[in-house]
Amino acid sequence: MRADPFRSARRRLTLLYLATIAAIVTVLSAALYEFHAQDVRGLERREERRESADQGLAEESRARFAEYLEHLGKSIVIADLITVAAGGILSYLLAARTLQPIKEAVEAEQRFFANAAHDLRTPLAVMRSEAEVALRSGSLDDQEARQLVSSSLEEIRRMSAMVEQMLDLAKSGAPVRAAGAPDQVMDLAKLAGEAGAKMTQRAEELGIRLATEATGSVNILGSMTALERAVYNILENALSYTPRGGCVTVTVRREGSEAVLAVADTGIGIPPEDLPHIAEPFFRGDKARGVHSGGAGLGLTIVKTTIEEHRGSFRAESRAGGGTVITLRFPAL
Repeated sequence: MRADPFRSARRRLTLLYLATIAAIVTVLSAALYEFHAQDVRGLERREERRESADQGLAEESRARFAEYLEHLGKSIVIADLITVAAGGILSYLLAARTLQPIKEAVEAEQRFFANAAHDLRTPLAVMRSEAEVALRSGSLDDQEARQLVSSSLEEIRRMSAMVEQMLDLAKSGAPVRAAGAPDQVMDLAKLAGEAGAKMTQRAEELGIRLATEATGSVNILGSMTALERAVYNILENALSYTPRGGCVTVTVRREGSEAVLAVADTGIGIPPEDLPHIAEPFFRGDKARGVHSGGAGLGLTIVKTTIEEHRGSFRAESRAGGGTVITLRFPAL
């Protein structure tokens, strides 16, 4: 069985914390003892001068001061041992807390690679199988060739979307506004309409009605490329989770000083326990949703990152079996 690297790291970090605590306690205790010992020696010398005529009293005073210093030393040692023991427990807990974000990041990365490997393997296998069948058959009419190309293009589209999402997520790790900073005035209603038009054919293939509703122009400041990708990801997500015969509606409107874009679907919805996590990188809650989408759990992460870079907000409302509404809000011009 492979050793848990985080358990080993936790032990090493605990020992480091404990050694630091022990060193600090030792230095402070030695200084404290020396400070009190100097005071005691001063008192002892004064007592000896005062009682110099009586040798018995002088001996008694020296014994009393020596006993006090011994008692002080033992008390400090006991206090140090208790402090170090308590420090060891706190160090162990603090080490776990310190390593937890790193552990979560590593686990997320491992989940991502596992999901990516699975998701890329499936379309590749489909394309390979279809190509092998086509080569073995030796004869294809135009209809069969079109079906083969259409199927292969669909699988390529899935892989291309995943690669784009992976690249976008990698870019989001750069300093905010390094690449996707708002840089031009644009009409959010026009952008949503164009994104919807590009997804119309896919919606028709899935048997889903895709509608766009806007009440006039709604201008914002933003990056056309970044926001197009964000809206595309939301629409792709909505279509993936909406059954045949359902509806996806894109609404753009102005509310006071805000521009609002909402995408509502009549899909399978999101369980309440998963809703707070849907924009986390690589998150896959309901296994049925993950299998149904074929994605890597990156789409809404990219959306949220992009919206935050545009000083906007991202909100998801849903319930299992009751559809989902994703709402984006931006400062309007």
